[in-house]
Amino acid sequence: MMARRLAIVAALMLAVGAFLRVVSAADLVPDASGLNALPMRIDQWHGRDLGRFDHDIEAVLQADTYTMRRYTRDAIPVDLFVAYYATQRTGHTIHSPLNCLPGTGWEWVDRRRERIRVGPGRDIEVNRNIARKNGEQDLVYYWYQSHGRTIASEYRNRLMLVHDALTLHRSDGALVRVTAPIIVGATRAADLPAFIRALYPVLTRHLPE
Repeated sequence: MMARRLAIVAALMLAVGAFLRVVSAADLVPDASGLNALPMRIDQWHGRDLGRFDHDIEAVLQADTYTMRRYTRDAIPVDLFVAYYATQRTGHTIHSPLNCLPGTGWEWVDRRRERIRVGPGRDIEVNRNIARKNGEQDLVYYWYQSHGRTIASEYRNRLMLVHDALTLHRSDGALVRVTAPIIVGATRAADLPAFIRALYPVLTRHLPE
């Protein structure tokens, strides 16, 4: 059963890749400059830029634009990373944290889904993971966002990418990742769901609809 599921997933990924090779040339390219204007203050959190990756990392990331910020509330930090891809095609797609972080030495020790209320009657489903490296642990939330839609599943995100390319002639999308360290014995910890509740409507206004 597992082998069959893996075969289906592999076939799906190949089909998506082949499809993107065909349609990418006809994509509409939205303006994502609004991401650079993401506020430094979001509710009670105050942010600062964390700079840019070096050239080698940017070459692997291949995002059209990205932002890295550290927001703090009551001296407790939360790191935000948003990578936006104006068009996606074979070899130029969003990188899943499930693959990228282990490549830098992190190990996933807990993976689950969580629903977060981001507005009246509006919940989003996101990934809630714990990563470990050299005895340190981080709490990592992430999701995929495009056209006002939020997706947790890597596979569903690929399927919707094909759907949007066919119906909207667009293949743009963003990866949103929110991270905080897990400090054993700390009396206070970062409230990532609260930060995401404050962030989500603001971020949505700064990404292409």
